[in-house]
Formats: sequence, structure tokens, C-alpha cells
Amino acid sequence: MFVSLIVKEPQSKNHTTNRTFALLLRMQKIFSALFSSRFCTLPGIGLLLLIGLASFKSPFMLALANEPIVIKPLSFYISGIKDERPEKALFAQLVFKSTETTIADLQGGTVAALGKYFNRNLPKDKSQIPVVITVKEFKLTETLKPDGNVAGTVQLSLSFGLEKDYGIVNLLDNAGNVNYTRPLADTAAIERTLRKILVGRLTHFNNWMQTNKDSNRKLAKVVHITFTNYMEQPEGDTIYYSSNRPLRWDDFQSKSNDAGGKFDAEIMPSIGYDFKAEMAKGVLNVNIALKAYVPKSACWAGGLRDTYVLNHEQRHFDIVKIIAEQFKQTIQKEPLTPDDFEGFINMQYLQSFRDMNTMQKQYDKETRHGIDHSAQEKWNDKIDKELKAIAI
Repeated sequence: MFVSLIVKEPQSKNHTTNRTFALLLRMQKIFSALFSSRFCTLPGIGLLLLIGLASFKSPFMLALANEPIVIKPLSFYISGIKDERPEKALFAQLVFKSTETTIADLQGGTVAALGKYFNRNLPKDKSQIPVVITVKEFKLTETLKPDGNVAGTVQLSLSFGLEKDYGIVNLLDNAGNVNYTRPLADTAAIERTLRKILVGRLTHFNNWMQTNKDSNRKLAKVVHITFTNYMEQPEGDTIYYSSNRPLRWDDFQSKSNDAGGKFDAEIMPSIGYDFKAEMAKGVLNVNIALKAYVPKSACWAGGLRDTYVLNHEQRHFDIVKIIAEQFKQTIQKEPLTPDDFEGFINMQYLQSFRDMNTMQKQYDKETRHGIDHSAQEKWNDKIDKELKAIAI
């Protein structure tokens, strides 16, 4: 048996034919190795395998014309193109002749072609918001109609988003099919149709930006944080800290003693916050309502109810207020942005919660839960100074 694999180098060079040519060269080496052995001496059998890449046709390259896009971007510029199509193969099948279909691609590939087109023809102000266009689907198919015209369908799905350190923040998805008809001889209509569709999608996003730039939180340029002290009127089970509202013995409404009767009284104060965010003219205004609180149902007292014991418990409540104010001051000092303010506030809250527990334990340890009167006086002075410093 005689086997011959002949590989001819393609006349035109592109990424598709080059990959095929390299594959066939490897096949040629394998066949040569196999059939040069003793298994190639069988008589009476002849086989000629001829593969010529000269017959392979290069895809037709569509070049988007450099024609200015008559759009003035509102508050944004195109900073990049991403291709997330599941299959990044040649994107078009075009009818140039009545007897055949031609495969086609954008010149340089989808990302390069779209990037070049927008860079050259769309105004770019880098002081505005950078927007990334992600191509989810892009496919062009033509079929020849009985009347001799060509029917085309463009399937295009684009996503407009903001590129952050942690990924793309989606702003708007724009997907759909566009149908068109052209004369068989008018191949230039293909490029004109593609540009018209791209400009239409960009116009839709531009209008969306005009509507949303001042009200959509994702488009905020700066964040402004203010603080208030959370209060409830009328007062219910929960007491929210106020210098005008100290603890009273009638607040101790718990029927059970979690400490097992070791102490004369105990309370379970804590910290928390609510926040509300609103957009106004591109500024994200955030109000944080601080909560330093204690539930009456978590306050227990035994038979000894004098002013000394009540003061010791009030100081536990004062410590919570001090930590809440420190939480506030830490946030106010931090140069926060619309992208990171929530994460920073959450982390600082957890740290402040740990600080509160540490300070409460230290207070009880050094005063021996109020038994050591001298230590209690020192803590009274320390807490009063801190309360005065935060000017509650």
C-alpha cells in the first residue's frame, strides 16, 4: 500500500487557514512515519491522498467605515470592548452570488473592529464615566430570496457596564434581532446596516444615561455621609441613648437573671445602625442613624436598688454610646467612595462591636462588677471625660 499526503501552503494568510495548515503539516509527519514502516509493503494496493489548501477560501473581511457618529455622549465615554460570545467563530454568512454563501468576519476581529470604530468616530471625554461594551451575541446570516434579493438577519446582544476592580457592574442590556433586505449586487449595504444597528444601540444607551445619570446609584460620582441618632417616639421596650434619658429602676423589667444571681443588677446594651441612601444630581447622600440601645426586657435587678448599683449599670450604657460615637468618627475621617462605603461601614461596625465587648469586659473586670468602689470612681471619671469629648 502506498500513501501520500501532500500539503500545499495556502496563498492567503489568515488565522483560520494558518491553524488548518499547521494541523495538516502534523498529519503529514504522522502519515510519513506510519507508512514508511514494514506495514507499507502490502502489494497490489495503491492509495493517493491529496489535500490542497489552495482550494481553501479566506473569509471575507468587513471593515466598518470611518464615519463620525452623530451622538454626543452624555456623562460617559467608551473605555473598552469585551467579547463574551460562547462561540467566537466567524460571525457572518453572506450571499454575494446566487450560487454560493460566503463566510465573513469583521476586519481584525470583533473586539478590535468595534474598538477601532468607536475610538475613531465617537467623541471621548475621559473626565466622564468610563463604560465598557460587552458583546454577548453577534451573528449575521443572509439567505437568497426567490425574487433575487437577499434577506439578512443580525442577532446582536450588547451589555453596557462600568468596569470596577471587582468586575463589571451592569448598567443596561440591549438585545434583539434586526432584519433587512438588500439587492444581491449591493454588498455595501451590509456594512451600512451594521453601522446603523450599532449607532442605534449606542443611541438607546445614551438616552438611558440621560434619564439615569442623576438618579441611578450605580452612576454616583461621590458619596456624602451624614449621621443622626436613632430615636423612637413614643418609647417602647427599647431605650435609645440620650443624655436626657438615664436609666431608671422601672426600666429593669426582665423576670430572669442570666448571671445566676451573682450580681445585684445587669443590662444588655448594644450598638446598631440604619442607613438610607438617595441620589441627587449625581451625589449619593447616605444618612446613618446610630443606635445605642438597651431593651427593658433585657434589664434585670434584684432586691438591692440603690443609686450606686444603678450608676454602675448606667456606665455600661454610657460605654455603648462612646463606642457608637467612635464608630461615627472613624467613618467620617475615611475618604469613602460610592464603590466602597458600604463595605467599609460593615467592617467598621464589626470592629466597633468587638471594641464594645472588650471595653465592657475591662470595665467589669477592673471594678469587679462594681464591688471595687475606688476603681468604679476611676471609671466614672474616665467615662465622663469621654462623653464630654464626643459632645453628646
